[in-house]
Amino acid sequence: MRQSRRAPPIINAPPFVTALALGIIALHGLRILAGSSLDLFFVDLGGVFPDRFWGWIAGQQVPGGYAPYNNALEALIPLAGTALVHGSWSHVLMNTIMLIAVGKPVYSVFARLWRSQLSVNLAFLGLFVAAVVGGSLAHLATHYPSGPPAIGASGGVSGLIAAALMIQNGLPAQLLERRFLSASAVFLVGNIVLAFLGPSLFGSAIAWQAHIGGYVAGAVLFRFMVRHAGRARFGT
Repeated sequence: MRQSRRAPPIINAPPFVTALALGIIALHGLRILAGSSLDLFFVDLGGVFPDRFWGWIAGQQVPGGYAPYNNALEALIPLAGTALVHGSWSHVLMNTIMLIAVGKPVYSVFARLWRSQLSVNLAFLGLFVAAVVGGSLAHLATHYPSGPPAIGASGGVSGLIAAALMIQNGLPAQLLERRFLSASAVFLVGNIVLAFLGPSLFGSAIAWQAHIGGYVAGAVLFRFMVRHAGRARFGT
């Protein structure tokens, strides 16, 4: 009797994580294929413009900046929508590869805590989106009242990195655990270095503040989610 040998999957990650990464890549491909016809759409969807945001907050245009957002919807959508917009193939592939790599262990933890597949998917997506928004807010806060726009899923990926590092130290997740704080210090220093080397290495500036903001948001939310779910399911 012959044994059936199934080929291993090309991407060894949970289907939802893989689908999220492939969706981001597909949107970048659409942007490239569409050319200038959809440029304005993608800029409005994912460009985090400090001068437009702070101009909207102040109710008037920042001197020398772009016109403010017209309403709250226009101002808030890019805070999360920026994860869907990237500047180049290298940019989107770097982010999605990291998304799959660090998303796999995080998703596995959620799968242990929630029995419903829908709950697991929503928990993972919620953590990712919250980290993206945290990164966008950090970029805006450090570029007041104006500064360069930011795009990309790096804030969300940074939040997943924080969660993955916390997992390595065991559950329940601890924010003030010594090894996690040491790893966080390395992450911070690495991003500061990228701030100086980014233009020469990648041809553009790195929105390192968004990385830090996403990392912090991801760490705080992941700790809350894990501890809350643990108490509800295991009484711990």
